[in-house]
Amino acid sequence: MSGHIHQYAGRLFVYVVLLAASSAAGAEKIASIIIDDLGNNYEQGQTVVNFPAALTLSILPQTAFATTLATQAHANNKEIMLHLPLQSVEHHRLSPGTLTLHMTRQQFDQSLRQNLASVPHVRGINNHMGSLLSQHPGHMDWLMTEISSLDNVYFIDSLTSHKSVIADTASHYQIPNLVRDVFLDPDAKPETIRKQFERFIDVAKKKGYAIAIAHPYPTTLSFLRNNLDKLAEHGIELVPVSKLLELRGNKNHVTCTGSTCSGL
Repeated sequence: MSGHIHQYAGRLFVYVVLLAASSAAGAEKIASIIIDDLGNNYEQGQTVVNFPAALTLSILPQTAFATTLATQAHANNKEIMLHLPLQSVEHHRLSPGTLTLHMTRQQFDQSLRQNLASVPHVRGINNHMGSLLSQHPGHMDWLMTEISSLDNVYFIDSLTSHKSVIADTASHYQIPNLVRDVFLDPDAKPETIRKQFERFIDVAKKKGYAIAIAHPYPTTLSFLRNNLDKLAEHGIELVPVSKLLELRGNKNHVTCTGSTCSGL
């Protein structure tokens, strides 16, 4: 009898340990930081390519150093995204390869393909500006139709408009997608970056994951170099966006409102 009791107790102990391990794994917090607007400045891009952390690099298409930086980043085990320019509400100067409202379907598709060809090793896409185009279901349908034909490419909505239909359209086409939670540097002031980074940590702790977008400003990169270890202190692991999507899937959105996002 005592042998059976010991066997049972042993099995119970193993079960409790496995259950605890499973719960701990499920409670793990993860986060991704996307660095936007790369491609126009080689030295700036090199700094991000060689940054000692799992940042995800989003490169503007058809820029002077897009192909070179993407190739170097891939060799350095950095994840690469296409920072796809979409037309904004405000009349900003258009970046090369911007998809606009007046394009025909043929022009739209051709421009998208040229953009993708200029940034090799792309794992995902996020929008550069786009507060106008991201609101138009027809054009977002064109976009997601093309993306759905690619091999396992995800989309992150930079969410420059609370009226964006990107996430809903991407989900309709079964494209892995999430929405940006925090802009780390809506301006380059150190106090703003610190405040937004703290918000980023809070979101990750509450939801179990978070996605932030930042830019290659010297103040931003300096802050990250000195403060990324705080993520680990809060039990948050920094991972590429594809890994975050794999582990967490689609969750709730955090919209972007106010002057921070207007006109993008």
